[in-house]
Amino acid sequence: MTEEQILKAISKSGYLFESEISKFLADNGFFVESNVIFHDPITTQNREIDNVPETYNDFSIGDSDRVCCKIRYYFELKNNDFPLVLLTKLQINPNTPEDIFKEVLTVPSGIKYDSYSAFTEKLYDHNQNFYTQYCSFSKKKDNEIMASHPDELYSSLSKLCWYCEKRTTETNELFEEMTNEYFRHWLDLPVLLLSNDLYELNVDEDNNPKLEKVKYSRLLLNFHYNATPTSTVIYVVTKDNLKDWLLEMEKLENSVRTQMKESKIKQTI
Repeated sequence: MTEEQILKAISKSGYLFESEISKFLADNGFFVESNVIFHDPITTQNREIDNVPETYNDFSIGDSDRVCCKIRYYFELKNNDFPLVLLTKLQINPNTPEDIFKEVLTVPSGIKYDSYSAFTEKLYDHNQNFYTQYCSFSKKKDNEIMASHPDELYSSLSKLCWYCEKRTTETNELFEEMTNEYFRHWLDLPVLLLSNDLYELNVDEDNNPKLEKVKYSRLLLNFHYNATPTSTVIYVVTKDNLKDWLLEMEKLENSVRTQMKESKIKQTI
């Protein structure tokens, strides 16, 4: 087997994609955990999350504005030969689940902080749709292209959301048992990262379907966490646009951090 054959096989399998993204995240200042193993109670097997990167707060000793604000990402990587299409736009109504973004918060006594859902509010305010369905494609024996809802992809997405929910729940429970000495506001965010194309499908007023190629989008996934019906937003991002999307998330993080600092400054006045 030649080195060229080895590299071609690794690239096609997706392993090279995982290595490239792990290196990219580390080179851009993230703490990265790769291939995080956990026990899946649904399949009763050990499964893994491809990458868990998070931002790092560089505090100086004695900083009166010191707060801990960060986004913890949970990445599932897909080396998709065919495009992924998101469709069926979410119609916001009174029955829409509220807790679709997962936040962790601890506020020390004496600080008045009114932005308990700051991440959620800002993400809802973005001029962007949520979708509730997806499809991919495969070739039949006669080379006909068929749209499908792959079980493997749903399993990967539900695994991703389940683990994110687990981490959020455990972190909140841990902090509830500790003294509220530290001012924290975190966001836990599942991400599906694609190696190739992503589309949104919308239906116009004349019921004509329209496809739009996008850099990233948002999928609302319903799943069960410990037998409880739960919903979570997954960001679906393409590899070529990962850096730009992370910069947008950095702006979001900085905005929430500013709100936290302003609350702490008011407390000292």
